Amino acid sequence: MKKLSKVLALVMAACMCFAMAACGSSDSSASAPASDEASAAASADVSEAPAESSEALAADVQAIVDRGVLKVGVKDDVPGFGQKDAATGEFSGIEIDLAKKIGESLGVNVEFTPVTAATRGQLLDNGDIDLVMATFTITEERKQTYNFSTAYYTDAVTVMVKKDSGISSLADLAGKKVGVSQGSTSMAALQEAAGEDVSIDFQEFATYPEIKAALDSGRVDAFSVDGSILGGYLDDTVELLSERFSPQEYGVTSKKDNTGLAEYVENLIQGWLADGTIDQVIADNNVTASYKADDATATDDAAATEDAASTASAAA
Repeated sequence: MKKLSKVLALVMAACMCFAMAACGSSDSSASAPASDEASAAASADVSEAPAESSEALAADVQAIVDRGVLKVGVKDDVPGFGQKDAATGEFSGIEIDLAKKIGESLGVNVEFTPVTAATRGQLLDNGDIDLVMATFTITEERKQTYNFSTAYYTDAVTVMVKKDSGISSLADLAGKKVGVSQGSTSMAALQEAAGEDVSIDFQEFATYPEIKAALDSGRVDAFSVDGSILGGYLDDTVELLSERFSPQEYGVTSKKDNTGLAEYVENLIQGWLADGTIDQVIADNNVTASYKADDATATDDAAATEDAASTASAAA
């Protein structure tokens, strides 16, 4: 009987040990999944957390982002650069496309406001627009008042005349009426190129279509502005003089105190010039590639060669 009691005691002790071991194993395995779930939750939090910007936006740039709209002053009458379709109200051109790209970079919509050479500065000063992208020529004088980006396009001034005008050179403009845009650099550029001894009667107009209409009606004898702009007004009755002068660099313009916005735009323009984006935008809008000083030299050399050949032929 005593032996049986000892056996029963040993069996009960073994069962208790087995039960305790089983309970310990169960607790350990239960805690493992809990640890895995916590780990997974931590990973989800990291992956779902928004990536912080490596650099905070300047206050003037952030204000545009918060507003959700970038306001840009553009031309509405310059084919290839900024033109508004009368039927659809849609804008198109190099400057329109680049403005949209700036808007995309900021993640905002773009609102276009038509400007002229006479109104663009005032609208910018008043805060009605954030940027001007309207064939706005960079000059040292203007840089004292506004911020300009690196030039996204370079043009040169030339002159449009009627084919039957008898005008074939800048010297022929003596005593003639030449239409130019109010507030543009064309007047000074043309007078300097023609020389002080060539007296030109300049007539200022608010818009390019008005100047072309004046040329067609005979109220002016010539129309002078940047060559790429004149190219949009060519027809069977007019032609451009061969002389091209005074390179005009177009930059994105902002208020002088909007330094953050100016820097943001400058970085974009520099990048797009480097990677060919701007060249592609120019080509997509069927605009002649940016003017280079070598272009004028090549034209002058060709003209000189032709003159020399004519002289030699006559002498022979």
